[in-house]
Amino acid sequence: MVYIFLAVIVVILTLFLRFFLGVDPRTLVTLYLLGLIIFLFSFTVAEMPTFGSVDNPTFNEVPRRYLEQGLQETGAVNIVSSVIIDYRAFDTMGEATVLFVAIAAVIATLRSH
Repeated sequence: MVYIFLAVIVVILTLFLRFFLGVDPRTLVTLYLLGLIIFLFSFTVAEMPTFGSVDNPTFNEVPRRYLEQGLQETGAVNIVSSVIIDYRAFDTMGEATVLFVAIAAVIATLRSH
């Protein structure tokens, strides 16, 4: 029922903006996409846990395990390096790949101009 109501509101808003105010269809699509993005970000922020709460995902057993058993499991004296190199190697490799692709895209764009 809510979806039907929302669809009717969008259709009415589209007709009003298009025919009474003369808004371009591309502008309408842009406005709707921006509205959707704002809605999704607002919903995401509203669903985040409160700052400093003990129930936050940051206060779970993973950081405690890294600190307590990191030396035995990885053999690295530096805990930060052991987390980056051993525990999160795939994540770090993905970040490095994204940075490489971004730099390559910027260089390719600048060379074409």
